[in-house]
Amino acid sequence: MNGIIWWIQNRFQSVQHLGSDLLSQHLAQDRNQVVLLDVRSLAEYEVSHLEGAIHVDPETSDMEQLVNELGLAGRAANSQVVCYCTVGYRSCMLAKRLAPFLPSLRVYNLEGGLVKWANERRSIVDSREQPTRLVHPYSSTWTYLLKPAFRAQI
Repeated sequence: MNGIIWWIQNRFQSVQHLGSDLLSQHLAQDRNQVVLLDVRSLAEYEVSHLEGAIHVDPETSDMEQLVNELGLAGRAANSQVVCYCTVGYRSCMLAKRLAPFLPSLRVYNLEGGLVKWANERRSIVDSREQPTRLVHPYSSTWTYLLKPAFRAQI
């Protein structure tokens, strides 16, 4: 996992990355100041996501429309937008495109994505907002990054 995180951070050097420990801390301190954007397919999102996350299609290209639809422009300056996906690639792409439209907010990619979060046994929920341990691995290639107990069938 560390090699993938390193590769993604080097590929997207202009994107700010937030570790899972810091995100947990921010969520505990003031959940209302954190906007979580899940940048995966709807099928992935329905298996599991961070509680309160908003699904954003990874193919979304109109950032101005996204900012308006989500009401991000009116957020307080101390708000954070945290994008995440399975391992961080798709969320970095969105964070890179989104940041220029939100100059007063901090836009982050969640380091290691949902795979790292789940492997650390952090809280995730399913489509009914019920706790779950399963994560959609995106593809059979990424399945092996997840601990066996957390692998959803694809």
